[in-house]
Amino acid sequence: MNQPLPSNESPFQGLRELIATLRGENGCPWDRKQTPESMRVYLVEEMYELLDALESDEPSAALEELGDVLFHVFFLSCMFEERGEFTAMDVAKANTEKMIARHPHVFGDDKAKTAEEVRARWHQFKKNQQKPKPEKRLLDAVPKSMPALMRAYRIIERASRVGVDRPPLGAGVEALDQKWAGLRQAFDSGDKETISEKLGPFLFELSGLSRQAGVHPENCLTRAANEFSRCFSHAEEELKEAGKDLEDVNPEEINRTIKKYEEEKP
Repeated sequence: MNQPLPSNESPFQGLRELIATLRGENGCPWDRKQTPESMRVYLVEEMYELLDALESDEPSAALEELGDVLFHVFFLSCMFEERGEFTAMDVAKANTEKMIARHPHVFGDDKAKTAEEVRARWHQFKKNQQKPKPEKRLLDAVPKSMPALMRAYRIIERASRVGVDRPPLGAGVEALDQKWAGLRQAFDSGDKETISEKLGPFLFELSGLSRQAGVHPENCLTRAANEFSRCFSHAEEELKEAGKDLEDVNPEEINRTIKKYEEEKP
């Protein structure tokens, strides 16, 4: 039986009606069986697709992926609404109230002249508002499921709030040089366990140095990976046009072709 289409008077109301229909008695079997737990993996995938869209700087891609993330927000909210816990409107209302409270320099009498002052007051407000949890430690708030480089950055950032910061930029470079010297020796030894022991601290030190320099290592690594992927794909296409298969081409020729595109900035 065909279900009525959702209202298009209000896009948000239409989205709520759409999800209610999908989750309803005559809706989609797959959508009906989902739970907040089962949707976690899909939400993570959508977030990564959104990050790719933002990295591409294509408005149409960002529009589509933001829509997919918005759908997940409403979809998950619908599940909690079915349990009688809260609705999507409750989510929007609570977030609006929270953001107003966290911006007293905009909606109140507080003053903040710089982004750094705003950030410091934001963290203090969050700390004051958080409900006490037993044995809650400062670094416990950094999710263990975060990508490792991002997690290292957040750990260093949070530790700095209580004065445990990385050394100044110049000293940080010297510390990184020392870590690199140890890592080179590990590579020379060829021992995987030793390399692993040295590589982790080196990457952690590098993450801290990036923070001191005011850049995010996750973004830097993403750009570098995207650039290599671009050059590799162009090289692959060029070789295919010449009737060559990557698996049959001499690695030196592949590297030369990649190098050519690395020297050609997009």
